Amino acid sequence: MGAATTHVMPRRVTVLGAGLSGRAAARLALRLGAERVTLTDLKADSEGVEGAHNVFGRHEDADLTDVDLVVVSPGVPAAAPPVRRALAAGVEVLGELGFAWRHLPRLPTAAITGTNGKSTVTHFTGQLLRGVGRRPFVGGNLGTPLCEAVGGDFDCLVVEVSSYQLELAGDFAPDAGVILNLTPDHLARHGTMEGYAAAKAKLFDHMTPALWPMSPMETFS
Repeated sequence: MGAATTHVMPRRVTVLGAGLSGRAAARLALRLGAERVTLTDLKADSEGVEGAHNVFGRHEDADLTDVDLVVVSPGVPAAAPPVRRALAAGVEVLGELGFAWRHLPRLPTAAITGTNGKSTVTHFTGQLLRGVGRRPFVGGNLGTPLCEAVGGDFDCLVVEVSSYQLELAGDFAPDAGVILNLTPDHLARHGTMEGYAAAKAKLFDHMTPALWPMSPMETFS
């Protein structure tokens, strides 16, 4: 395992969006000791998380402004009104990907995105690593949210990431990252191809050689 992170869990956390990733984030916040975790979704029939304050069918203003951290599920756009409300109140906002990354040890990490084929490449990359004796976490946008990797017995991470996840990715900094392709998609959310491409390119925002002592090939060997 890599070195453990030193981030302190905020006392009051709100998770926006009660899908698979949002519920994983809420469970992680509870497991790491947050005093109050609110899981909120506009869908009244959303699935709740035991131990969380589940608020469905509405967003309470205090849950966005009187908290220490808002974790945003991938299905909630970064420009959505509740996200803007939290930011305007000076509350820290992170996507589920960035929230998970903050609490993971620094393990060799490969991140894969693209309009098409990213699930297949993520799956095969995980198979290759298992074939040489590694213990990879394989997930992210594919199947298992990255929050589920925290505390697991892994020695590397293979993470499929979507443009939605990359909007609020925080300090996410993989060792190796790839954009497989880019064709018109999700333009209702990103507005233009330029906006879509910019969201994908955020994959590389924190990938600097100074962060890692070895090249990606050396890291995964």
